[in-house]
Amino acid sequence: MAYSLFEKTMADMSWTEIEAAIMEGAVVLLPSGVIEQQGPHICTGKDIYESHLICKLMLEELEAEGIRTLIAPPFYWGINQITGSFTGSFTARTETVQAMLYDIFDCLGRWGIHQAFLVDVHGDHKHGMALYEAIKEARIRLQMDVKSVISHWIAEDLRIQEDDEHFLIFQVPLEEPRPTPFPDIHAGENGTASMRKHFPGLVDEALAQKLPPARLTFEHLKEWQRGGQHAKELTPLGYFGAPADYKKVPSDPDFIECFARFAAVRIKEYAAKRGKKTP
Repeated sequence: MAYSLFEKTMADMSWTEIEAAIMEGAVVLLPSGVIEQQGPHICTGKDIYESHLICKLMLEELEAEGIRTLIAPPFYWGINQITGSFTGSFTARTETVQAMLYDIFDCLGRWGIHQAFLVDVHGDHKHGMALYEAIKEARIRLQMDVKSVISHWIAEDLRIQEDDEHFLIFQVPLEEPRPTPFPDIHAGENGTASMRKHFPGLVDEALAQKLPPARLTFEHLKEWQRGGQHAKELTPLGYFGAPADYKKVPSDPDFIECFARFAAVRIKEYAAKRGKKTP
């Protein structure tokens, strides 16, 4: 099966169509992620496929509420400090990521875009800091309203306050995940289930069912997050979780759909607060 990362983005539009949307006051969604190993059973493009799909679903929600929306071409040359020792995990220098993102925001600003929302699903701390610095620079130098869209769970974990101008925090009115001694962090049951649901052609289900669980604790996670050989020694096949349990994960709604739905609600609220035209 083929999946286009350009579908519903500016790359599939003419420049006059883009300009017309901007004249209507369009906001921009920027899908962001990385290309990195996701175990032997999932394609390396998982993150960017997911963030792109989230943005497409958000576009539908926002447009239905009268908020003109554009999706920028996905940005996927990020930082893989944790998984960088694995084949297939492309990683860029911090200054490269910051410069590229700033240049993207600069282009949007010169075209007349005033608001841009970064939608990133990659959990590497070093990558996140590069995004933060790029957003900070764009807000100061370009005077653009650029924000990273994150859930309240992530905000609480990183101790990000609701009034931090670099972030737009959305609430997920769902139960907290059940406590478990063996967390599902990377290419485990949840990641496998989500990819199987939305991109079945990019998941090797037969292989996933044969993979033994990675019985790793939160203490192991701290070591894994150091990256390099530490990560490769702890997860030699590249996954942190139990891929074979993907069929046990509730499929409706999943992470992608929840992110898109509640992030769109938050953007609508934010737009209304700033005086945007909404129904």
